[in-house]
Amino acid sequence: MITNRQLKPFIPALLLGLALSGTALARDISMEQLSTTNARNQYNAAKSDYDTVTQQIATQEKRVADEQARLKAMQDKQAKAQIKLETAKAELDVRVKALDKAWEERDK
Repeated sequence: MITNRQLKPFIPALLLGLALSGTALARDISMEQLSTTNARNQYNAAKSDYDTVTQQIATQEKRVADEQARLKAMQDKQAKAQIKLETAKAELDVRVKALDKAWEERDK
């Protein structure tokens, strides 16, 4: 059995060991807090970047949809213009033939 007298020289060493381990734990907590803060800052920056890009995509998709609608309207207008052109060309051909016939009749 160990007596108090035998333990007395070890008490200061034990107390010093406990104090140092408490300091080490405090240092570990401090490092973990710093590490967590850094990770949180990186997460917030990444989330901000993601949100920004997501908003830019939504804006661009709206522009594309608007431009596609505009393109469709222009294509419809072009189709109507083509029909009008073809109709006018057919009418012109008829009038040119009638004029040619009138000239031929006059020259007879």
